[in-house]
Amino acid sequence: MAASLGLIALLSIMGCACGAMTGEAHIPRGAMKPAAGSVKHQAERCVTVPQLRGGGATLLEPEEIVRCDNLLGEAPMWHEEEKALYWLDINGKKMCRYDSKSKEYKSWDLPEVAGSFAFAKSGGFLMGFASGLSWYNLNTGEQKLICAYEDGLPTRPNDGKCDRQVPQDYLPGFSTLMSRVTGKLCLWRLNAKTLELEEILDYRFRCSNTIAFNAHGDGTILIAFMTLFVSGDKMYFCDTPTQEIFRFDYSPEEKLKNKVSFWKMSEGDIGGPDGATVDSQGGLWEAQAGNWKVVRHRPEDGAVDYEIVLPFNNPTSCAIGDGVLYITTARHRLSEQERKEQPGAGQLWAVKLPQGEAYSDSASAVPALQHCGIITCTVTCGIPIHPCLAGIEGVPEPVFDCTCPI
Repeated sequence: MAASLGLIALLSIMGCACGAMTGEAHIPRGAMKPAAGSVKHQAERCVTVPQLRGGGATLLEPEEIVRCDNLLGEAPMWHEEEKALYWLDINGKKMCRYDSKSKEYKSWDLPEVAGSFAFAKSGGFLMGFASGLSWYNLNTGEQKLICAYEDGLPTRPNDGKCDRQVPQDYLPGFSTLMSRVTGKLCLWRLNAKTLELEEILDYRFRCSNTIAFNAHGDGTILIAFMTLFVSGDKMYFCDTPTQEIFRFDYSPEEKLKNKVSFWKMSEGDIGGPDGATVDSQGGLWEAQAGNWKVVRHRPEDGAVDYEIVLPFNNPTSCAIGDGVLYITTARHRLSEQERKEQPGAGQLWAVKLPQGEAYSDSASAVPALQHCGIITCTVTCGIPIHPCLAGIEGVPEPVFDCTCPI
């Protein structure tokens, strides 16, 4: 299991599922296609960078890679050591896994609904089950309750993530089970030292989503961001029905503060922001449930610079692993006719992220971008490189900084 990156973890309460294990292997069809508009060149002592673009968003091409027939696929998490993607089928009460090397898909039945999860240090899972936050052993099916949620509220666990501080905590989120209930839910943090919940948001919401933490590069290509974006000190959050994503200052010692509107959907858009992840450049990839697309927001101003249009209406979340953006999807609200019209709904999709155009080890090859106010840094090959020109990669998700006891 990858080393944990921080102590505080954010947990949005949503339906979590966990149960007895069954495992059906499935070999997906076909290989992923290169991202549209990406170009690769071989050069001596070079790095790859995305092509510079004009106005508007660059369209990327998605491809179905696993026909898993999820009812409500959600909460994808990339396991760096295993080179595998884990995710939940919330309504189907399953944990799913896709091995990027063997292309094998496997699922396990869970004992109850789960809305989010995190990898635990030294193996095992922290699960956001409907009954409460629990330790879970996927191999044995053993489950151990850590703590229950709010009493008397019509909620279920939802979008949740570990923070990037050291040691990492977990932030569980909630959503309402009754769509007309508003302003009732709290956002909590599970302290990895005390295993107690701490309330961290000073207002109530209806459906927590888009929980993600900013981060710098993964160590292979070191990327320096504007001083606003140092690792893990900003958190994204959305109450989905409001169609607006906010960014907060984040500290493991305090509640969220300095709320800033990061991006809001236009009046013509339908649905709302759902699950999200942050890439190595600080870009926020966000699934727009009900709006047929996944988009990437620039960290400096929230503007959309990449867009993935999908042949179904309900992408739910996304995660990055080895230069691939994985997209979970849902079909639980589709009629039988709509399922026939949207056969890709409920399946796992993927997009090869653009690595762009390479340039040689020459100072003259680096554009004069100092005026942007973003610090340059040195890459492995010794080229001073602007963050905007570095290839888009994933940032390893933190693990919950506590050992699973079962």
